[in-house]
Amino acid sequence: MHSVPPPPARLLLIGAGTRGRMWAQVVAESPGAQIAAVVDPSPAARQMFEAEHPGLPWFPDLAAALAAGPFTAALLVTPPDGHLLQCRQLFDAGLPVLAEKPLATSLADTTAIIDAADASGMLLSVGLNFRYLPVSIALRDWLTTERLGKVGFGQFRYLRNRDGRRPGINRYPLTMRHPMMLEQTIHHLDLIRFCHGQEVAAMACHSWNPPWSMYAHDANVHCLLTLADGAEVNYFGTWSGGWNTPGFEWRTDCTDGVVIQRELHSDLAYARRTDPDLTAIPLPEARPYYDDSIALLAAFLAALRGEAPVPCDGRDHLRSLALCFAGIESGETGRIIRMSDFYTRHGLDRLL
Repeated sequence: MHSVPPPPARLLLIGAGTRGRMWAQVVAESPGAQIAAVVDPSPAARQMFEAEHPGLPWFPDLAAALAAGPFTAALLVTPPDGHLLQCRQLFDAGLPVLAEKPLATSLADTTAIIDAADASGMLLSVGLNFRYLPVSIALRDWLTTERLGKVGFGQFRYLRNRDGRRPGINRYPLTMRHPMMLEQTIHHLDLIRFCHGQEVAAMACHSWNPPWSMYAHDANVHCLLTLADGAEVNYFGTWSGGWNTPGFEWRTDCTDGVVIQRELHSDLAYARRTDPDLTAIPLPEARPYYDDSIALLAAFLAALRGEAPVPCDGRDHLRSLALCFAGIESGETGRIIRMSDFYTRHGLDRLL
């Protein structure tokens, strides 16, 4: 006899902007899941969404959608300052949540969301999809298995002139505090943790805004991270570069050579100490933001079925978000921040 496959997970999509439309496509390409309804108060967002994904039930607010259920889980794709209230509503309704990062724009709200998930018994996952890119998985393998010997130090450079007013791009970072740190650098700090397989022991950080920046607050971030194994990573990221052509390089120097990621979402290569040239590391083709999100969603659905651990759970995400706020504190005080002390001072020890 053949087993009958379970019915597809009915997902409630909350937020129908650019990333929401991308998630709708991700779900459309994911076996075992479907968008059952969409929540967004914007008529313009509805028009754009329905041009790509017609025929889905639409609700202007979350309460109305929850009343019309049932749903298996929620995809929360809204600005982070509303996540606490929305997560509480979703957990109270018995829905697990896969939320876009950052989970919140303060440590207090982040811990409150984690506490609410714990109290309700609902799964909470955060959309750190770049972990699922083939280049990230391959780099993690090279670094954690010490294929080139012990890791010594790294340099991570991300240079972009991000036009925050361009159609189809999230605009709320234009007016938020620390937009680069909380919206972009958080991905990079999370990847440093993930690919090294190490937590950050201490960090020194400085952020600032160049005079031509369109952002109301700091669009440049520079950090020196000391990892638990003693390796040092020098990070610089900007959303206000002086050239519209982006630049990216993540180089890690080891005892016996280097491994270098030369493109933001792909292109990994290595060289041993005496090699005259880099050798490309073969990677499967992947569409950034789509194939990595498909893999993340598959892991989330497996966790819902009890077949796998929760991917990128709230506590895991809290470690990356705590680095952002420790970096902000370092910049404001001019001090090196030791993460164990930071966790204690901010009451995070109970969760970490």
